[in-house]
Amino acid sequence: MKNIFIILAAILITSCGEQAEKTEKKQAVKFADADISSNDIVHLTDFDDNYTNLDQILADNKGKVVYLDIWASWCGPCKAMMPYSEKLQEKYKGKDVTFIFISTDQDPGKWERAAKQFNLTENSFLARNYPKAKLFQDNNVSSIPRYMLFDKNGRMVDDNARRPAEKDLETTIDGFLAI
Repeated sequence: MKNIFIILAAILITSCGEQAEKTEKKQAVKFADADISSNDIVHLTDFDDNYTNLDQILADNKGKVVYLDIWASWCGPCKAMMPYSEKLQEKYKGKDVTFIFISTDQDPGKWERAAKQFNLTENSFLARNYPKAKLFQDNNVSSIPRYMLFDKNGRMVDDNARRPAEKDLETTIDGFLAI
């Protein structure tokens, strides 16, 4: 009986230790504490200044089609597309499609206000190394709005995807969902 108690205690202690480790790993890293020395990846922050990057977002969304919207608060054509984007998100709600919004704003406050105005409360990020990041350079992202499409494996399949207002976009997304 004494041995069983010792074994159970050991299992409990080990389990708690593993859980604490997992919780620690999920703790957010603030932008000020992040290593942003490389432009090989797109460095991003959320509304709380928590750091992430596009590679991590794509990895987190493996198994889903990802539609990337690169925009800014001062961009009239970007803002004109937002109602269409909202309708598109509604159409694909509950399906394996994720919409990611990356702002190129230099002023985090302007980005945050505009994002909230357009209900971009989920998957909305501020690019911290625009236009220097490799993704922007390699794909000549010099004007916005710009849209990109990634397949379920996180591979870019269209570096200049259709705008949300264009019906052909739905056909393209549906095609990648079927694969």
